[in-house]
Amino acid sequence: MDKKINVRMMAMVDRDSGNVVSFRSSRPSNEGRKSAARRRLPRNVRRRRWIWLIAMLTFFVWSGSELITQSLEIHERKTVLAQSKERVESLRAEQKELQEELRRLKDEEYLMELARKMGYALPGEEVVELDLD
Repeated sequence: MDKKINVRMMAMVDRDSGNVVSFRSSRPSNEGRKSAARRRLPRNVRRRRWIWLIAMLTFFVWSGSELITQSLEIHERKTVLAQSKERVESLRAEQKELQEELRRLKDEEYLMELARKMGYALPGEEVVELDLD
């Protein structure tokens, strides 16, 4: 016995009232008929479908190209940003060194030391140069 139940053939009997309830498919049955060739769509429907297909393909190609273009631009900008951050860090380090030099130049003892290195002396002091070769 076939275990598949065909909905169109299935019938349910209400035993108390004697009524028979049957179920039918909403689609017409193609059983018994040979497979009919698909009906060709009207020309205007086919034209609209082709236009829609071309429009969708164009949209997807455009959006893909935009995605690639923007990804490349983002990569370039990230590279420029990284270079700018490196430059900022080097400038901050240089600024810190210059501020330290400025602080030392305000110190009188440091200025005296620089002057002695350049060959200057206070009144009454003698400058002696040693040749250590």
